[in-house]
Amino acid sequence: MAEIPKWTLSQLAAEVEEALAKGIAGDGGLIEGRAMKVKASPELGNSNKIVMGLSALPPNFSTAPHSHEAEEVAVAISGSGWLDIDGESHHMEAGTIVLASSNLPHITRSGPDGLTVLWFYAPPGSEVRWLEPDA
Repeated sequence: MAEIPKWTLSQLAAEVEEALAKGIAGDGGLIEGRAMKVKASPELGNSNKIVMGLSALPPNFSTAPHSHEAEEVAVAISGSGWLDIDGESHHMEAGTIVLASSNLPHITRSGPDGLTVLWFYAPPGSEVRWLEPDA
């Protein structure tokens, strides 16, 4: 039987926030100015139809506008900021959950304390650009 992946929120947050502090590049490190870590993905062989990962944004940071086929659920773990979806701003702080529907342009912005987000995508595929070739 395959091993069932299991994590704690504190473990995941610490891992991605440490990567942000160290400034390491690649999956688990800095990608486009923020720390990213893909934890579950068909590409990693530990899921079939969903992707899970984390992002840690430095203080007062904004992602580039982007969209993807996958729907995305974003769960704020620590810090605060905004998820701007199709021109509408949604404030996020620890415990906030926001759904970004398929193909809607969105931007994630952090406040003065940064923002750490646990995210889920379905269908998979959008995460491939963040994974290292040997991941």
